[in-house]
Amino acid sequence: MLRAMLQRAYATRAIPGLTLAIAIGLASTIAVPGCAPSELSAARGKIAAGQYGDARADLLELAARGKSLTPNERREVKDDLCITDFMIGRPSFSFAEQRSSCNDALQEPGSQSAPILARIETADAQYEAQRVDSALTEGDLAGAEDAALVYSRMAGADQALVAKWSKQMWTLVGQENRVEQPARKAHLNPAISETSRNHPEMKGKDADEFKQWISETATAQGEPFVSRITLGHETLRLSVSRANLHAAALNLDKFATINDAMAARCGCDAHTDVAQLETGFPVCLIRLDPEMRRSEVVILPHGLGGPDTNPGTIPATIPKDVSVSMR
Repeated sequence: MLRAMLQRAYATRAIPGLTLAIAIGLASTIAVPGCAPSELSAARGKIAAGQYGDARADLLELAARGKSLTPNERREVKDDLCITDFMIGRPSFSFAEQRSSCNDALQEPGSQSAPILARIETADAQYEAQRVDSALTEGDLAGAEDAALVYSRMAGADQALVAKWSKQMWTLVGQENRVEQPARKAHLNPAISETSRNHPEMKGKDADEFKQWISETATAQGEPFVSRITLGHETLRLSVSRANLHAAALNLDKFATINDAMAARCGCDAHTDVAQLETGFPVCLIRLDPEMRRSEVVILPHGLGGPDTNPGTIPATIPKDVSVSMR
């Protein structure tokens, strides 16, 4: 009887892929007569009837008894709380709250909450992926990167999907930058000439020598903060690990100097893109400013958010000769 009621209750939950086997399995684990107090049986009756909020309130009262519960009763109460939080779902309970409830249950020997936790993880990943795709469709770089960063830190994140998003984000960045190209081109030559005068030694450097110079320039307290250098004729990609984002944020002038040197070396409108090493997501752009006749650092949404920085935060102390903006 209880198993049949639980099957009906689970059937009303709009969670794609929640199989009948899980429902039956959970029902069989909690329908053991005599293994819980009458209050637990009442709570389960409410779960079977779809009264998840009321059932949860009863279960919390039982959980508050602490040591007065037997180990089996404690496990069953926590397993049932995992079920109720999952079945109530968002927005009342975030994925993080649902996950926390089931992880707590899994600390008890013999817990049956693993299948529910797996469903929560899948639903959470799907939710964040949908957020990324929607934001990219709308041209919302900040929203896309916010959701993609959450997704990329999940266990089992699809790295091919993360790489695809990275390319789409850089495409958005490029589209925004191209809008400004006609106005820039009219005044670029004086800026390029200025960089050549300031960095005459760059003309003779080959690719390996220039990369070595970049590695020696992009340092903080003697330690390099750029992990990967990808050099093209007019373009440069610098990859910075999450651990080094804070150091990079405090040395924006070095990025500007590197792009100036790049422009002097190629005699062109040099473009330097700074990406996060682990994901490839945009961090910042460095472009020649025709009016200032030197490179400008453009910080992108979430670009310089690291362990000790807020996303997109410009450091309080920036050298006066460095042009920095946010997008």
